[in-house]
Amino acid sequence: MSHATVRRWTADDIARLKNMAQKQPSAEIASQLGRSTGATVVQAHKMKLSLRLRRPKDEESSLSGAEPGPRRV
Repeated sequence: MSHATVRRWTADDIARLKNMAQKQPSAEIASQLGRSTGATVVQAHKMKLSLRLRRPKDEESSLSGAEPGPRRV
């Protein structure tokens, strides 16, 4: 059984998490921070920070009905 060490979140860690949130998958953020995905998700939740990825702006506009698809009858 391994013993996990607890590493406190520094101001730099939190700033990097905020900067990467919604831009990169949570596993990638965790890897860049040197933390587990679980620890990263828990910290984001404590900060009320969403890690759900945002769609790129160009993809959003194409899905918003700019060009309608075939009409169903």
